[in-house]
Amino acid sequence: MSGLLRLPGGYNDWRIGLGVASHFGRLGVALLVAAAVLAIALSALALIEERRARGWLLLALRTAGVLACLVTALEPTVELRQVARVPNRVAVLVDASRSMEVRPPDGGPSRAERAVAILDRAAPDIAAWQQAGHEVDLYTFGESVSPATAASLREPPAADATRIGEALGELRARYAGRDLGAVLLISDGIDTGRVGEGPLDATTHAAIEALGAPIHTVGLGEKSLRDLSIAAVLADGFAFVRTPVSIEAVIRQTGLPDRQVEVTLERDGRPIATRGVVLRGDRSEEKIAFDWLPDHPGNFVFRISTPVLAGEALASNNQQSFTLKVIRDRVRVLHLTGRPSWDERFVRAMLRRDPNVDLVSFFILRTETDEQPWNHDDLSLIPFPTFEIFEEQLRSFDLVIFQNFNYAPYGVEPFLPNVRDYVEEGGALAMIGGDLSFASGGYGLTALRDVLPVELPPTPPTLEGDNDTGLNAEAFKPRLSAEGRTHPITSLLLDPRDNELRWSKLPPLEGLNRVPRAKANATTLLTHPTLKGADGKPAPVLVAGETGKGRSLALLTDSAWHWGFLAAGEGDDGRAFQRFWENAIRWLVRDPALMLLHIELDRLEYRRNQPVAARVRAMHADYSPAPNIDVSIGVAPADGVLDANARPLRSLHVTTDADGEVQADIGVLPPGAYRLTGHATIEGRAVTQDETFVVRAGGPELDDVAARDRVLRELAQASGGDYRFEALPSISIRPSREVRVGRQSAVELWSRPFLLLLGVGLLAFEWTLRRRSGHS
Repeated sequence: MSGLLRLPGGYNDWRIGLGVASHFGRLGVALLVAAAVLAIALSALALIEERRARGWLLLALRTAGVLACLVTALEPTVELRQVARVPNRVAVLVDASRSMEVRPPDGGPSRAERAVAILDRAAPDIAAWQQAGHEVDLYTFGESVSPATAASLREPPAADATRIGEALGELRARYAGRDLGAVLLISDGIDTGRVGEGPLDATTHAAIEALGAPIHTVGLGEKSLRDLSIAAVLADGFAFVRTPVSIEAVIRQTGLPDRQVEVTLERDGRPIATRGVVLRGDRSEEKIAFDWLPDHPGNFVFRISTPVLAGEALASNNQQSFTLKVIRDRVRVLHLTGRPSWDERFVRAMLRRDPNVDLVSFFILRTETDEQPWNHDDLSLIPFPTFEIFEEQLRSFDLVIFQNFNYAPYGVEPFLPNVRDYVEEGGALAMIGGDLSFASGGYGLTALRDVLPVELPPTPPTLEGDNDTGLNAEAFKPRLSAEGRTHPITSLLLDPRDNELRWSKLPPLEGLNRVPRAKANATTLLTHPTLKGADGKPAPVLVAGETGKGRSLALLTDSAWHWGFLAAGEGDDGRAFQRFWENAIRWLVRDPALMLLHIELDRLEYRRNQPVAARVRAMHADYSPAPNIDVSIGVAPADGVLDANARPLRSLHVTTDADGEVQADIGVLPPGAYRLTGHATIEGRAVTQDETFVVRAGGPELDDVAARDRVLRELAQASGGDYRFEALPSISIRPSREVRVGRQSAVELWSRPFLLLLGVGLLAFEWTLRRRSGHS
């Protein structure tokens, strides 16, 4: 048995412990004490008639003797030890998410500023906690918990999330092995983590129990709040070319009367649609949908926005940007032919066999001027669907091929400006030679002259023929130009020397559409061995060019089928024709597989303050890794305006390693939409690649900025804490834990001989006095 006496002394206290012999047990000790009390009581009863002074003396002697014997019997020990109180810690967590930027409609202090004011007013209480031996730790939390100072609390809140449950779990890990006396949590209660709008989940309850300390909460908010926001954007991450895409947005208003709001959808900085939505009630939301038809592949940046109203709590949540990746499942080709021919047959058969091509083909078997001994109703041929093709369905095609097609008899000429616009906006056009193509077909008088890569005279050649713009029927073997040796279209073989040899062995062609020259910005790939153009250069046979966002190709002969049929008859594998057209189609539609420079972002959407990184890969023409390639990378706003002379916001230079790869660290960018463009020179060929991405201004943190107190109240209730609205609650702190420090010493009182002699002596002296007084 033992007892404890505390002598205070700051953090260190003295403890005096008293113990008795354990071999008697609790019952034995109780019997000994009872016997001693009984002996003293009987002595007191026997001395009732004795004189007061003598009686008290005898009783004192009897009591002292009995106690001395009792102490000897119980074998008491006095234990001296020094103990210390472990200081408890009080963790103060202040919400640093972006919703704390919200101000009242009258423009008063923000939630973050009011939180700082609460702590300033609580300075005397905090000082009192510290004087009582508690240590105070200050933190901010949002996506994670971070140590803070009084100065850092006055910085603008920047976290894009509020994760209260996760913050408590992280706090538990921080205080593992340390004593936590209490938690003070100050927040607007807008949780975007696992807790959400409540109730508390099992993981959070487990974290509260593991903390073992009361959580006191302070709620921040406004009695009235006006805000209009894009609460959510509902869109798939990718889409297919020519497949309609539905983009939905949730528009939410708080504290505003009924109103109609105009919502705008922008792509790459340019508005493409505006719709109105009616919001009813001071806390309501409506869903709005936009339909968009992708006409070409790529990564696109979209933004949905609403006007910023007067007195709104936040302006930054009135818009949301997002990315959409458009991919191509099959290449849709429109093939228009003026009359049947061997070349038409081979082109059409090649396109039909290609599983990656979705072919729509028309060729003319008869015209309105042909003799027709039959009635129209007896013919199975259909009229040429001019309006449907060139007005309704034109932009659903990736590539349009005009092969010896006479536009005049079928009312096509009024629609040729549509074809020009289609190419300039990103489409692809190929024209194949013949007596109805190029200048011979009168295309120099049409809008297509603006997008073809060769110059066409404004008048067709005369009936007698024109040496510069007419037809030449002589056979010839085309030659590869310097550009044609490495261009993707004319790369029948990967090795440049083997490729040039392969072209030299192909059978000759017959017939050439003469044109004055290739356009200045076009690339001549094949030339005539003897004929010259108006500029004195070899007459072009195959020319590729870019116009606007689209591409075009001019094959100025209708005998390319020789590369297949005749070549096979001469012992060749006959695949040159197919390989040529496969290359041409892939180049025209900008097949990503032909890109020798690839830039791959680790993601398409970044959070604010999240570093942007990209992996750059360079390849040779045979698609093997290209080491030691210098790549310049520039970052510019993705506003839809491509200006080659504009200075990028950020630029850097990297060099590929032995594997043809390199990591490019762009760094942190402010919120917005960006286009990352890479430039390099590989095997003498200038290559360019770009990607778009978005740095989001915020996540769901700003979707709904109305303060919530449910989670804060539940935290306080579940942990035994207190909740207050914009005021410091009544803080209860768990008592400090005590631990033993220093030396421990024990003094055995019963082992002193004089104590036993003293007890026996006192009892003998008391007995002697009794005898002399006449007591037995």
